[in-house]
Amino acid sequence: MAGNRVFGIDLGTTYSCIARVDDAGKPEIILNSEGDATTPSVVYFETSDNIVVGKTAKEELKLSPDKVVSKIKRSMGEEIRLEGFADTPLTPQEVSSYILRKVVKDAEEQTGDTVKDVVITCPAYFGVAHREATKQAGTLAGLDVRYVIPEPTAAAYYYAASGDLKDQTILVYDLGGGTFDVTVIDVKDNAIDVVCVKGDDHLGGDNWDQALAQWLAEQFSREHGVDPDDLLVDDEEMRQELLALAEGAKKSLSSKLSQTVPVRFGAKRSRIELTRDTFDEITSELLNRTCGLTEEVVATARDEHNKGRLDQILLVGGSTYMAQVRERLIGLFPSLAADKIQLVEPHLAVAKGAALYAHKCFVDGEVEKKIAEQTGADVADVAVDATPEHVRMRAEQSVARAHGMDARQVRRMTQQVIRNVTSKSFGVVVVDPDQVDAATGKMREFVENLIILDSKVPTKATTTLGTVVEGQRGVNVRCMENTERERTVELDTSTQIGNAIVNFARALPQGSPVEVEFSLSADGLLSVHATDPTTGGQADTQIKTGAILSTEEIAEKKALAMSVSVS
Repeated sequence: MAGNRVFGIDLGTTYSCIARVDDAGKPEIILNSEGDATTPSVVYFETSDNIVVGKTAKEELKLSPDKVVSKIKRSMGEEIRLEGFADTPLTPQEVSSYILRKVVKDAEEQTGDTVKDVVITCPAYFGVAHREATKQAGTLAGLDVRYVIPEPTAAAYYYAASGDLKDQTILVYDLGGGTFDVTVIDVKDNAIDVVCVKGDDHLGGDNWDQALAQWLAEQFSREHGVDPDDLLVDDEEMRQELLALAEGAKKSLSSKLSQTVPVRFGAKRSRIELTRDTFDEITSELLNRTCGLTEEVVATARDEHNKGRLDQILLVGGSTYMAQVRERLIGLFPSLAADKIQLVEPHLAVAKGAALYAHKCFVDGEVEKKIAEQTGADVADVAVDATPEHVRMRAEQSVARAHGMDARQVRRMTQQVIRNVTSKSFGVVVVDPDQVDAATGKMREFVENLIILDSKVPTKATTTLGTVVEGQRGVNVRCMENTERERTVELDTSTQIGNAIVNFARALPQGSPVEVEFSLSADGLLSVHATDPTTGGQADTQIKTGAILSTEEIAEKKALAMSVSVS
């Protein structure tokens, strides 16, 4: 099957990895050029045309922090530009594309395959701009991104495929290096149904490192009379050293009860004793935040979706190796047997699940092509489930023969279903002409949500609004994102993610209808269609903020990015 694979990539905040499905149908992690399963998501701009990614780049954080970018995932979807690393300011997508190129290059060297088609993971709590930016990072790296799959869904898919889960309701507690998601998922023999999700895309193992680094600086200060800011604020090289020491100590305490941490600053030296109990105390507030979100999502599953019982908890993300996580969850769910809180390959499960889903994408596509050949239909119009059984069977048998698979295996894959939910609500800004602020003279604005969070995707929703003033010649449909469940919410609860402008053929009277349709794809990308039925004016737009690159920018930046060497 070499040359025909679709690969799964876990694009992480602190570490990334790539996987594929082998000829036996099993997911396998592809080691990088250093022989490691994961690659640090760190980019070192050595020169304007030579970029280093991974372990070497991470080491440079201590020596040349002004030339290194790390944790870029936390900026995905944000309207920022990074200055001073290249000839032109860089978007988070561009920096992420270099990480993707590194893992892809290593995978090609290790396997002999050409990596082109991929499924990339993202936190379940990512919004529209974050997901689109993730997809654009893949495009800039020269990849065809088939799907952007939420990390907990990928992990659940991997565990379900391994035969460990059948007809169960599970909670996926996903604590990575920079993000946290907690998701309730129904797993059945042929379906993964996401029920609801909570999360924080700025909470992860890196926060534990920062808290511990602060504590180390304070202990050093007590012994030597040095201001902690001298270590953590005024000396960037020392700050990176403390963060590295903190990360190493954190990992050691996953199996040990205590750890000696050597700290050196100038001529002063300390050997700081750190116990697991002290570490847990230092970071308790961070763990409490994850548990608060966990309790919220469990309550939502129970109260909103009638899912009152959990059968299993899956621990996902490298930071769940910390002993405090499992211990706290055992206490949080006393009715659940301890062996039902599973810690199995938490740093690799997401990539393996992405690889399995990527393989499904490939098989589905091949079956659709064979059906199209038989029926004369366009591939884009093929609906496998609606295809006559004898046509579908011939297509599946043909795909099985071509790729060394069993026809029953092909049938099982095409029948498998993953149904995600949206982690955000989406709406439009509307005004109430009957409510005018006496001080400003402006009409009250609020948001009417069309799609409510935890709705199954793909989905569509429509509303009809009216023009506000007499003689109006157009409307600007302001599209908003929020985390509220109500149909109407205050404007300050929402973030604008884009707009669609509809120009009328002539001036219209007050109250003329404007129809708005929101369409949310399976991987969480939003499109808007707005129509003026009176004069036929309309607008179609894929929601884009200032953080999202235009088609022209993508082409320009892709050419620029591909011209530099990445190793």
